[in-house]
Amino acid sequence: MASRKIEDLTPRMQEKIRLLEERLEAAVPGVFKRSCTYRSQPEQNALWERGRYPLAAVNKTYQAAGLAPITEEENKHRVTWRALSVHTDHEAVDYFINREGKYCTDIKVDTDGDHIPDWEEFGRIAGECGLEWGGRWKKADIPHVQWRDA
Repeated sequence: MASRKIEDLTPRMQEKIRLLEERLEAAVPGVFKRSCTYRSQPEQNALWERGRYPLAAVNKTYQAAGLAPITEEENKHRVTWRALSVHTDHEAVDYFINREGKYCTDIKVDTDGDHIPDWEEFGRIAGECGLEWGGRWKKADIPHVQWRDA
C-alpha cells in the first residue's frame, strides 16, 4: 500500500519535505496534509490503468497490487498521468488541502484569506525549497512535488 511516511523517502527528499512542510505550516497553518510518499510500481500501474481500461481489467490490476476494487463511477476518472512515477523512486510526495476537516477539491481555495489561492502558495514555497511542483506542468498535477534535478 502507498505510504504517507516521510521516512519512506530518500534522505535528501526527506530534508526538502521537512523544509516544505515547515514553511507551509507558517504560511497557511493546518491546511496541507501529506497523502502519498512512496508507491510501488504495481500500485502505480493500477492507478495509471484507472480511467483507461475496462473496470474488470483495472480491478484485476488493483487486486494484484493489494488495492481495494473501485467502482464503475471511479473508473471514469484518471488519477495519474504517468505510468512511471518518481513516487516509485522515493522522491515524490502528494498533498491535499484539509478545509474544515474535509478533503477540499477547489483548486482556487484561499483558506487564509490573503487573496492568493492556497495551491499557488504551495507551488511558490515548493520552488523555494528546491522542489519541482506538478502544478507548473503542461498537464498539471497540482498536489504533486518531486525532487528537482539542478
